[in-house]
Amino acid sequence: MRGFLCEQWRVRPERLTPSTRLLHDLGIDGDDAEEILLDFIERFHVDFSSFHFTDYFGSEAGAGGRWLVRKFRGGDALHFAPLTVQDLLDAANRGRWIEHEKHEV
Repeated sequence: MRGFLCEQWRVRPERLTPSTRLLHDLGIDGDDAEEILLDFIERFHVDFSSFHFTDYFGSEAGAGGRWLVRKFRGGDALHFAPLTVQDLLDAANRGRWIEHEKHEV
């Protein structure tokens, strides 16, 4: 799993912890988030039918600007729920996403 995440996100392994958040910590949003999640679903055969993308990520339009505002103002201006590495690990282990069991960091 770690190799997949490092390959997809192009980050060093030491930057990834269970509590690393895709949007808030790595700046993954919009089409990039969608592409990574689709690759994750295909690679690990995870049922994400109950996952609500718009609860966690915005659209591609303005994605970079939203992340910059959060990064430099120190807050989550748009209040997207965090999606963590641990959330993905749990879903992969179960083979499906369970909305009410997501982690809050």
